[in-house]
Amino acid sequence: MQDETADATIADLRASVTDMRSTARWITGAAAAVGAVVLAGGPLTVVDKLDDTGDVVAAISGLLLALAGVAWTVWRTSDVLTPRVTTIEDLGHRDLSGLRAMIDRYPAAFYGPFSPDPAELRRERVLRFLVKARIAKALARESDPKRRQILEQAAVTADANARLAQRTQERLLAWIHAWQVRQSLRRARRDTALASLVVLVGAALYLTAPLDKKDSPSMLRVCLVTPTSPGTATAGKDACAR
Repeated sequence: MQDETADATIADLRASVTDMRSTARWITGAAAAVGAVVLAGGPLTVVDKLDDTGDVVAAISGLLLALAGVAWTVWRTSDVLTPRVTTIEDLGHRDLSGLRAMIDRYPAAFYGPFSPDPAELRRERVLRFLVKARIAKALARESDPKRRQILEQAAVTADANARLAQRTQERLLAWIHAWQVRQSLRRARRDTALASLVVLVGAALYLTAPLDKKDSPSMLRVCLVTPTSPGTATAGKDACAR
């Protein structure tokens, strides 16, 4: 019964990891789509409207800022999808403080009949497999029927104890692994929200680069004054007057 429960728990934890990684893939795909739109559609709508150096600098800065936000999202989310090796020692990591608190509240749910300590659980597993191996070795050498019957019963018990320790450790490792992926996904979602703001700012800067107000060019009027005699009617008047 203990093995069946452990197997069900491990299966549920692995399924939750699969779901979390599916969410990460969706976020990565959405970020990549936004990057494709910014990179492909944006330049075509704005490039013809850039008419001075200031516009070009603003447009390039906005484009790079938007792409940086997309790249940051993809990079942080890909951490969820990266395969990782989980060990018992990872339980002491600061990111797993929530899991440790839950274990402290319900130690029997995680350790079963064993001491609620990762190092002690590992020693118990090694010891029980060692006992199992020694009993099997003694059984192979024993020829007395009565002693063989006793050793066979002891072997069954030792095998059950060893499998219990093994499954308990596997279940704890599954919890640690699922919690690591959970924390990575939470960080990815937080960073995605921040990166989305960066992308919006960059896109706005890029698309509005040609819309800055420019001073209208001033018109210089040059009037040629022709010499006239003092008695004419144009004497003393503005030469540019119409």
